[in-house]
Amino acid sequence: MALKIEIYSDVICPWCYLGESRLKKAVEALPKTTEVEIKYLPYELNPATAEAGVDRKKYLEAKYGPRIKESDQRLKSLGHAVGIDYNFEKAERIPNTLKAHRLIWFADQKGLQEKAVKGLFKAYFTDGIDIGDDHELASVASEWGMDNAEVLQFLKSGKGIEEVRALEESAYNLEITGVPFFIFNGKAAVSGAQEVETFSGILNQLADSSKQDR
Repeated sequence: MALKIEIYSDVICPWCYLGESRLKKAVEALPKTTEVEIKYLPYELNPATAEAGVDRKKYLEAKYGPRIKESDQRLKSLGHAVGIDYNFEKAERIPNTLKAHRLIWFADQKGLQEKAVKGLFKAYFTDGIDIGDDHELASVASEWGMDNAEVLQFLKSGKGIEEVRALEESAYNLEITGVPFFIFNGKAAVSGAQEVETFSGILNQLADSSKQDR
């Protein structure tokens, strides 16, 4: 019986990137015989963001003031511990992430969801790519095996919008107000970028329970 993990996150959320990476470290430490299924679900932190995005520096300084520099430095240190290279200075804009979530949904239809999520996190936080731009998204998607022209056609079509909105509605029904948010086997829920040890404890407990149920 596989351990099933659902992760609600947004690709412009640095804590989501950190939390997902910490979880993966915990998963890697499990016995090789343990099956783990991970499903990524959409959650837009700023759904009202203009399609063209907003200036990242101005937006964050207006919202958090000088604390943002300290936060960025802390995240860089925490990210380094799990192999994340945060280059916040490279990201000039905070994009509207609906297109990115649609692309993740589309990639899932091809069995490439995990690669899509990791690819988009890296594209934004390490490479500073505008993941709200159709052509940039198509270029990034080609790196994990998707066809550039097919992705462009998909993004321009408007397909996937209803499906992504429906998945987001499930988050609102669960009264999720912040991400990352992790659901284990449909029951145990954890919010925030927990430590690797915390995730390991949860996964090991669930793995032991599944053995006893057999």
